[in-house]
Amino acid sequence: MSKHMVAAVRIDLDGRAEVIDLSAATSTGAAIRSAIGCRWFDVVRLGPALDMWVDDEGATLADAQVNVIATTIARAYGAVWQPFYGVAVFTAHDGDGTTVGLSEGVKDSLLTGVFHRPTVIR
Repeated sequence: MSKHMVAAVRIDLDGRAEVIDLSAATSTGAAIRSAIGCRWFDVVRLGPALDMWVDDEGATLADAQVNVIATTIARAYGAVWQPFYGVAVFTAHDGDGTTVGLSEGVKDSLLTGVFHRPTVIR
């Protein structure tokens, strides 16, 4: 039985966005750790179906760098209390909180930078 692709968008510090498949790893946690390059991660719920996964230790690193694009996206959704550091991964979740792949529209919005208005990404 083949796994369904769990399409996520990874945004690097330089703003480069790429689609990644989280289903290739043994667990969602392992996939997130690998994609971000960290030991500990946290999720920021941005919308009813949009999550941003970030390095939980990112701000404490000696060479910590703000991810300007991820922080801008988060602020567009009201997460204005802090900047976000390091690589960020965006996914969706179902009604029960289970991580699922992004819709084509959200994925395209993240890849093309159409994220300034929260109504664009649902």
